[in-house]
Amino acid sequence: MEMARIRVLGPRALLGATVRALQDRGVVHLVDAAPIDGLRRRDLDLTARRRRRNLGRALADVDRVVSGLDQLGAPVADRTGPPPPEAVMARLAGRLAAEVERLRARERALAEERDALRIYAPLFGALDELVRGSATRQLSIFLLRLRSGAALEPLRGALGRTLGDAFELRSLELASGEAALLLVVPAARAQDIEDQLAEAGVEHAPLPPALATAPLAEAVLRLRPRLDELEREIPAARDAAAALTRTHGDDLARARRGFHDTLLALEACEHAAESARVFVLEGWLPARDRAELARAVAAVGPEIAVEDVARDQWHAEDAPVVLANPAVFAPFEVLTSLLPLPKYGTVDPTPFVAVMFPMLFGVVVGDVGYGAAIAAIAVALRLAGRPPYGLAKIASAVALYTIVFGLLYGELFGDLGTMWFGMRPLWFDRRDAVLGFLVLALALGLVHLILGLVIAAASRWRRHRREALGRGLTAVMLVLVALALLALWKRVPEGILTPTVVALLVALPIVIVLEGATALLDFMTILGHVMSYARVMALGTASVMLAIVANRMHGAFGSAAIGIAFALVFHLVNFAITLFSPTIHVMRLHYVEFFGTFFEPGGGPYRPLRHWSPGATG
Repeated sequence: MEMARIRVLGPRALLGATVRALQDRGVVHLVDAAPIDGLRRRDLDLTARRRRRNLGRALADVDRVVSGLDQLGAPVADRTGPPPPEAVMARLAGRLAAEVERLRARERALAEERDALRIYAPLFGALDELVRGSATRQLSIFLLRLRSGAALEPLRGALGRTLGDAFELRSLELASGEAALLLVVPAARAQDIEDQLAEAGVEHAPLPPALATAPLAEAVLRLRPRLDELEREIPAARDAAAALTRTHGDDLARARRGFHDTLLALEACEHAAESARVFVLEGWLPARDRAELARAVAAVGPEIAVEDVARDQWHAEDAPVVLANPAVFAPFEVLTSLLPLPKYGTVDPTPFVAVMFPMLFGVVVGDVGYGAAIAAIAVALRLAGRPPYGLAKIASAVALYTIVFGLLYGELFGDLGTMWFGMRPLWFDRRDAVLGFLVLALALGLVHLILGLVIAAASRWRRHRREALGRGLTAVMLVLVALALLALWKRVPEGILTPTVVALLVALPIVIVLEGATALLDFMTILGHVMSYARVMALGTASVMLAIVANRMHGAFGSAAIGIAFALVFHLVNFAITLFSPTIHVMRLHYVEFFGTFFEPGGGPYRPLRHWSPGATG
């Protein structure tokens, strides 16, 4: 998108109002104002610095409160509107932060105690009657913990040799791999057993704090009542959090927005240059928004002026980059966003990825059944709504090309379409025409790279005409190489072979003159990149052969049901490979081979001054 650099000038007293107007409009990416005679970089005064520091602390408290309430199941809904007074809200946020932290600590402690009691419950439950009976006085109870369940049987054997049958040992395996044990022995032998356990390094398991001070027999009796108490106390903590949200949620949401906006405005003011009477702000915005911004700033006062910075006063590499793609291409920005932004004034590769990525994926997979499965995934993503909506569009395009090439290859889950429905290829059968498939892959690579070279020539014509001529001539040389190979294979008249070779020999030194001594190496590299597209054939052939192997499994076992089950599993595995492997390799062909011909990274992100909102970045 075309960007404009602007300069905003006005009375120093209106700087704050002007910044708020820019924030309301939300389109200006501010930068430090260029030095002008009589103006100096603005520094916040002591009062403003103190205010920023206090606002930062208050905002941290508000964020702690909002985050804590969300974790307690009482989320604060976003609100717009005038923020509460800063000093009042700062005091309230500090008090609420401490209160919410206490609620969170209590809720965590109660939940941990409840979880611990639930772990011990199976051990204690079977002994309720025992500890309630009169025999309790003749028994001693140990709650133990083993680091490994493998030590359980040796422990049981040692107890048997010491006590015979006069003990009861119950165990419970924990998720950590440890084991909790409940051991009941005669009271008269308790000290002996205690000594043996200590020598063997067997640890006593800790009870939750509420029961830790009671004798174990009494703790068993209090287990279920304590669990009931916890089931009441945990919701009570969450109810208290919900009450805080109902009472203060609106103020918290509006204060969070207001604090963020004020801090952003204070930061924006630091980009200004000023004198005793005037200020200057500079920034970038999309050229199409220039007129609307001027009207918005004029509303602050007639003294405010907006002027354009002449094109010869700024460099293209300084301008932030805004990608502006039509709706049909925009979802594919998620694929190009994995690379740095293109330099301002160069080509955005997104439209080319939007066309070539789904097509190359379809060439690789080329199966009606797998294409239908990808289409089902696209529908599921579409129904899920944002953020997967953009991925749904990518999946839809991929599914379409996969189905189209599946019809051209005559494939439905491999050769299942042929066996069941008599399906025939409309173009060629890639199981047999391996050489033809390889030629198709290399031809696509050749076209892809020629396109990249043409893009490079067109985009650099105004800036680097010599380099643009070199890129264009390299594209012509690739066409000549293709014609020479076709003449050798007698796909075109053999008479063009000699003129083609002569043209290549003439073009090569011209390219070297235009692009330097490395031009020959660069041309050989591009030819190597064309050969890299052979992976399209290799991946596609592997995919169809795996599908055919899956179809043969139904007869490879004695039971048809087992064979069908194995076939389905094999198809699922192949489908999973189909989703990931072609995606990775096709993206590599774009990132390394295609982008290498024209892509110029180095653009800066566009971060306009605007109002804060939850989830906002930059």
